[in-house]
Amino acid sequence: MVKRVSASDAKNNFGGLLEDVAESGRVDIIRHGRLVAVVLSPRALDAALRKTAGVEPRDLWGAKHMIPAESARGARMIGKSSGFDEE
Repeated sequence: MVKRVSASDAKNNFGGLLEDVAESGRVDIIRHGRLVAVVLSPRALDAALRKTAGVEPRDLWGAKHMIPAESARGARMIGKSSGFDEE
């Protein structure tokens, strides 16, 4: 069953929202009576991708990382920072 919460409740109780998503797989966020967002657990997202697009989630972001390994390596810090107060 899909749980529905107001946008203000989602904002004010984000930890609870995450627990609800983990438990049910999906939470709809409603603002002024209209659906404005859907929060899915990774398992629910994988199932939706398989069902609607016939796509294996691993084909989209890999088995371990959501970004390609070469991009992750490029994003690492190359040099040591000199310090917070030093110029």
